[in-house]
Amino acid sequence: MMNYQIHRPCHINVLPVEILSYIFTLATHDTVSNNDYRRRYEVPFTQESVTMPTVLASVHRHWRNVALSTSTLWSSLSMSLGQVVRVKVGPDADGERAYTTFLDVQRLAAHVARSRNSSVDILIDTRDPEWDFEDDEEVCSTHDSTRFSYATFIPHILDLLFPQMYRWRSLTILSDTWGPLRVALERLSLPTLTKGSGAPRLESLMLMRCNEFLGHSDVFFPRTQHMFDGIPFAALTGAPHHDLSHPLPKLRNVTLVGVHMNWTHFSRYILGAGLDKPLSHVSSCIQSLELSQHCREVRPTFDEFTGILKACPLLRKLVIRVSGPRFDREVQWSDRPVSLPLLEEIQLGYTNVEDAAMLLSHIHAPNLTMLSIEYANHIASPDDEDSGRLLTYLATGILDLCDVSTEYVSSHEAYSYYSATSKDSVAKTVKTPFPHLERLSLNSVSACMIPFSLLMTATPKLRHLSLCRTPNALAALLPIQTPCADACTRIIPCRALESIKIFSAEEQTKHVLDFVLRERERSGAPRVCNIDIHLEVCSADASEIGGYQVVEDDIVGNQITYGECESDEEDPFAPGGAFNDPDFDEAYNFLS
Repeated sequence: MMNYQIHRPCHINVLPVEILSYIFTLATHDTVSNNDYRRRYEVPFTQESVTMPTVLASVHRHWRNVALSTSTLWSSLSMSLGQVVRVKVGPDADGERAYTTFLDVQRLAAHVARSRNSSVDILIDTRDPEWDFEDDEEVCSTHDSTRFSYATFIPHILDLLFPQMYRWRSLTILSDTWGPLRVALERLSLPTLTKGSGAPRLESLMLMRCNEFLGHSDVFFPRTQHMFDGIPFAALTGAPHHDLSHPLPKLRNVTLVGVHMNWTHFSRYILGAGLDKPLSHVSSCIQSLELSQHCREVRPTFDEFTGILKACPLLRKLVIRVSGPRFDREVQWSDRPVSLPLLEEIQLGYTNVEDAAMLLSHIHAPNLTMLSIEYANHIASPDDEDSGRLLTYLATGILDLCDVSTEYVSSHEAYSYYSATSKDSVAKTVKTPFPHLERLSLNSVSACMIPFSLLMTATPKLRHLSLCRTPNALAALLPIQTPCADACTRIIPCRALESIKIFSAEEQTKHVLDFVLRERERSGAPRVCNIDIHLEVCSADASEIGGYQVVEDDIVGNQITYGECESDEEDPFAPGGAFNDPDFDEAYNFLS
């Protein structure tokens, strides 16, 4: 008897084409978000989103037909240094003349054609993994094609993409140096190149100079190219310079990191400030805005910054990190701050406490629910600035409250101070600017107990608290005994607290946390049900492993895991180390 083997088709191949196409779309675009707190920025798509369609189309004929017929699979357009090809031109030439460099656009052209009429996301990544933080002033002016050749390719890339501008959904340009970004800005500011089509589908615009050292300088580098005074992104609007009726209708997210421009033109021509419409008639507006890493010389003035905010009445998220307005001496506190009624989240990274408090005082956001505060001083700075004034403003809404002592105070003294400031003479005047705050993140914020205690008591709706290298904040959650009251009556700060996340270098943090939680529960507070601790404790053999151990303690699961952050670097403060490099210090003028 002969055995016959029946070949049944694979189950996935019998699915309807629409279902298979949807699965391909999920595999290409639906990536898992990275929740690492140290990762600040997310590009619109990953490298897998670019390569996955080709992989799927290479399995067999049926999959290829489905992939090629699904135009949204090919909507991620990416160009990076990997597409810069350097080849030898002939045996007779020597040195650099023996090589030529060109841009391989074959994959880009294929994705443009296969995406057909679908909206596209564009990523131009000019970052160099081997970049040595060298000043790019001379190489930009001479267009040295052997080292920083990508700046010369930016016009070629944009020329290929300009005919498809009506399909642009997001545009992201990343660079280590200023050269490629300046060339891109100049190219995107020539409306004649797009023949008036513009980018009506554009939703997100991100330009990043990925060098967080430059924001701490007073002057811009490179010096010869610091000013760009044209109409920014005029090619995207597709409108003449004098026409204010064509701001980008679908633009919702703008991120400018280390990239500056004429801020008045930016708010007028891109954000639509010149339209001057009442809030009830605004149908399209920026909902997420980030200005980060701008040296003082190129930051917007106070009037320019308030003009930017006024042009975004529907703003929901605002990120200001080592940027923001230049507060000159004539800028005073105003009783008429910019009203942002829909603003839900503020992320503020500051280097000057007074400027940070002044900035927040000029924003009226009564419905704010998420606030992230970070002292973002230069990494090599040995001192932490006292942030008591900022915390006090967040608790009371008052800028000129009496000075808070930076000396150590005991818990009893801190509570006594709070009780004193809570009397009728003060209680009638203080009002927290963000009464509906539910999420609070404090990173490297240093102050004595008093301002922390004021802040925690002033945020009764707080549900989620994140503390990173912020001493004294945890103890401020202890119940406060009110004067002239029954011994069992206590004020419980943040009574609605549900979760605490801690990143700390202090070994006693876990013991302090245990004591705080025990005292809160004894006073009748609901139990905090979600607690994560990430400790950085100096190990006994730190010299061998190069620094700290990271100890992750998950209280909920009662499981402790250990890991080491190993580093092969020498002492960073030794001569020639990362924080003791004379050439670097002289180039960026950070240290004397």
